[in-house]
Amino acid sequence: MPLATSRTPAPTTTRLLGGTVLCLALATPQAQADETTASLYLWGTDVDQTLEGGTRLETSRQTVMENLEFGLMGTLVHRRGPWLYGFDGLYADIGKDGDVDVPVESEEPDGPDAIGAALDFTTRTTMAHAFVGHEWYRDANWSVYGTGGIRYTRFETDLTVETDDGARRFDTEDNLTDATFGLRGHYSFTPRWSTPFIVDVGTGSTEISLQAFTAAEYAWGASSVTAGYRYMKWRLDDSDFLEEVIYEGPVVAYSYRF
Repeated sequence: MPLATSRTPAPTTTRLLGGTVLCLALATPQAQADETTASLYLWGTDVDQTLEGGTRLETSRQTVMENLEFGLMGTLVHRRGPWLYGFDGLYADIGKDGDVDVPVESEEPDGPDAIGAALDFTTRTTMAHAFVGHEWYRDANWSVYGTGGIRYTRFETDLTVETDDGARRFDTEDNLTDATFGLRGHYSFTPRWSTPFIVDVGTGSTEISLQAFTAAEYAWGASSVTAGYRYMKWRLDDSDFLEEVIYEGPVVAYSYRF
């Protein structure tokens, strides 16, 4: 009776099997490590508020920075595989008082162009935006997530104008909750330099709210610094005083990944 024998694959077969295994290994998606990024940022924003009836209150970023009584702004983002979970929050309390010239319109030819007034102005803004994203596109340079979330915003404005004819006071408080949809991600030029970006729109308590952000980012180790520009707009449709609010200006941030 012939004895059973084992055969060693021929060299060509061995190379073919090894190449197939290698190709399968390279083609299999690798699990992405979990990563959390915490950021603190400073937003040198202009504040442009339009009241019902068309009256505009414009506060320059220089005035904001000089009269910022308290501010706290930060972002926390956690990436797990193709998913992204994040929170962006800010609180700013700005107060200003002083003597100003208020432009006036007069039907009299010799009427004054402006009148002196004492102004006391305080505005407080609270925003909390929680969002979830899923990876939409990735290659060697691009990383793009589609996002959905909930943005809560609270505006409080106290304005008192005193003239020789008396005082007028505006006191507004609006609490807004919007569902948001958008994109966020970054384009990497080099391992250290990249351009992060955010764009989203929301609606719910507002007629529409918008956010757009882009920047230049430099990373080293687990840290990075970012300098860019941020624009946010809320168009209100159910407010006693406010019609529109726009925040826009440069942003600088420090981030740490762990």
